[in-house]
Amino acid sequence: MELFAASTGVAVAYGIALWAVLVIVPSTITALKGQWLLFVAGWLTLGIVWWIAAVRLARPGSWLDRRRYGPEKRQRAQQRYDNSTRG
Repeated sequence: MELFAASTGVAVAYGIALWAVLVIVPSTITALKGQWLLFVAGWLTLGIVWWIAAVRLARPGSWLDRRRYGPEKRQRAQQRYDNSTRG
C-alpha cells in the first residue's frame, strides 16, 4: 500500500505542476499586461484566451509595460493601442 500512496503523491504533484503551467502562468501574464477583457474571457474559455493574451503586447502603462519594455517596444504598443481606439 505504501507504493500506491507514493505514486499517488507523485501524480498529484505532477498534476499541480501541470495546472500551474497551463493555467496560472498565462492568466498571471495576462493580468500583468493589463488585458482585463481577455482575462475575463479566459475564465469563460477555460484558459485558452490567456495563451493568446500572453503573447500579445502589453497595454501601455500596465505593470509589464513599465517594468519590462524598452522604448522601441513601448512605442509599438502605444501605436497599436492608438490605432485600435480610432476605429
